[in-house]
Amino acid sequence: MWFREFEKEFCWLPQHNDKIRKNFEKRGSTRMRDMFTDVRKVGKRPLWIGEEIWAELNAAWGSEEYTRRRDQNRQNRASDVGGLGSALHTGGSVPHTEHRRRLKASLGREPTPVELHSRTHKRQEDQQWIDERARKAHEEYTRIRETHAASGEGSSGGSVEYSEYRMWSQAVGGMQHGRVYGLGAQAQAYEGMTSSTASSFASSSHESLQAQQIIALQAELEQVRKSQVDWQAQLQAQIQAQLQAQVQTSTEQHNQLLDEMRKMREKLSGKDVAPPEEESTESE
Repeated sequence: MWFREFEKEFCWLPQHNDKIRKNFEKRGSTRMRDMFTDVRKVGKRPLWIGEEIWAELNAAWGSEEYTRRRDQNRQNRASDVGGLGSALHTGGSVPHTEHRRRLKASLGREPTPVELHSRTHKRQEDQQWIDERARKAHEEYTRIRETHAASGEGSSGGSVEYSEYRMWSQAVGGMQHGRVYGLGAQAQAYEGMTSSTASSFASSSHESLQAQQIIALQAELEQVRKSQVDWQAQLQAQIQAQLQAQVQTSTEQHNQLLDEMRKMREKLSGKDVAPPEEESTESE
């Protein structure tokens, strides 16, 4: 239902529907999870949760299983990653989505993964890395990038974002649990950009051919319409000419008949009539 409402506000190409739907579901579930976390911490039932559901939620949140999983997740988030300590960032409460949007506005283009990582893992006051893991990840990315540049790779990857994402993902060990270190939830966006870029290059010639076919069909249809208009004009001209000829013939016949009738009338009116015989007056 919510995705149908989402479709009313935005539009996209049909080939991107599955990826956008997946991204929508992922973000929606994340948002819903955060909403329930806030509700649990506040401990007050919001209006959008019924009383029965609220009772069931409190029972679930108070169970031993939930407490065990919550503590385990807390330990995982604070765990030592590769001997470099727990993962930290300087993004604060601002999501990576907003950081990426701000970078795009300031750069005038899509930021690369390493630019997004630098923005969210460097201190603003001294531009130093927030922790050792962030520094190591950037160093590994730099090494991989220099290696690719020396070998001539990455120059024909289709786009800067495509090759940059591949190198950054390789530097940090790829996607783990649906995320790539340093990119937050934006890893899915870069992943989508990668697949869509690859598919767009694979289908660009096909789309171009389709466009050419559509243009040719439109030109052919326009030619048919023009021919139809010309044919209708010719037919109308022929009909009008025939009507005019028939009218002229009828007029001539009518005039001829009138002329004959006039002549006959004149002939009848001008015919000589013999005078009456006079009586003889001879004298005897």
